[in-house]
Amino acid sequence: MVFYKQTALDDLQEIFISLVNWKTTNNQQILEFASVLKYRNELKAACENLDTMSYHRKAIYKLHKQYGTYIYQYKRNSRTSWYIIYNKFGEDVYIEKIINNYKTV
Repeated sequence: MVFYKQTALDDLQEIFISLVNWKTTNNQQILEFASVLKYRNELKAACENLDTMSYHRKAIYKLHKQYGTYIYQYKRNSRTSWYIIYNKFGEDVYIEKIINNYKTV
């Protein structure tokens, strides 16, 4: 099963709110509400499948290791990836944090 720490649930909500309220200064496309909802649902679907994966990639970035042992990189497009940081206990996955590549150093 997949479980979410409150911080990961907060991250999903913040991602949603940020995309709904996104203002761009460099002529990037602003997303419509339906597109934002689809975006968030696809990210959440990636989270929900972590317990069925046969391989779990170890976190290598210091920032990621602060939150968990494993990461799943969800590539949204050519510029944006989301790192789902989690721990694994037996067959269960505990998602700790969701962070994008712009915040990962």
